[in-house]
Amino acid sequence: MAEHEPDLIELKQLSKEFHKGTRVLDSLDLRLKSGESVALVGANGAGKSTLIKIILGLVRPTSGELRVFGEEPGDPALLQKIGYLPEVPGFWGELSAQELLGDMGALRGLPESQMIRRRERLLGILGLTLRGSRRMGGYSKGMLQRTGIAAALLHDPQLLILDEPMSGLDPRAQEKLRALLLKLKQSGKTLLISSHSLEDIRSLCDRVVVLEKAKIVLDGATEEILSALVERYRSSEPWDEDPLGELPQEWSLDG
Repeated sequence: MAEHEPDLIELKQLSKEFHKGTRVLDSLDLRLKSGESVALVGANGAGKSTLIKIILGLVRPTSGELRVFGEEPGDPALLQKIGYLPEVPGFWGELSAQELLGDMGALRGLPESQMIRRRERLLGILGLTLRGSRRMGGYSKGMLQRTGIAAALLHDPQLLILDEPMSGLDPRAQEKLRALLLKLKQSGKTLLISSHSLEDIRSLCDRVVVLEKAKIVLDGATEEILSALVERYRSSEPWDEDPLGELPQEWSLDG
């Protein structure tokens, strides 16, 4: 990375309010450099998905500054550099995975021959070669997830933003995706992964950013932050407003 090259993502005092007086994100300062692999961790409702949508330009922050590739988010040209997998991929059930990727390639401006070559390669890697021509209305959750991953990778983006990428995948598919993401990381891609899986975070990410109650509370090297999280879980301060209760010695709902 050149000495004066801007950070790939830079947040300064970024905040978001959906309801007056209630902040979903509160004064976040964060920088991601090109080639980093960063995990975004936090309890449900901590603000992870909102932060991702702000980075993508899908949601506007209430205050603060944000630059992605040195520019303000939302520019269509900027989105050409980003691949995104939402937490719950949703596609037209009438389309097949092949048709979806064909449409995505056209929207991205890929030459048809390149789109076809990449589509077939991705469908093969992700185990959708035989079923890629079937309508997605009959796909399982795992097949839809793999289709979403293919769509995120089709245009060979520099930055991959993945929201719970292992969701719905069986163990074999998880192992395959983990290996694929490691290949992408080794090739110099920048990864921002929102995940609850400590195994995935440990194997894929060099750095962990922890969101808790709308604020960044931890940010550092993976092993260091995961160790701190274990201690944090043991503390008397729960992440959620309504913490998990104790399990009974013997199972009974009436005891």
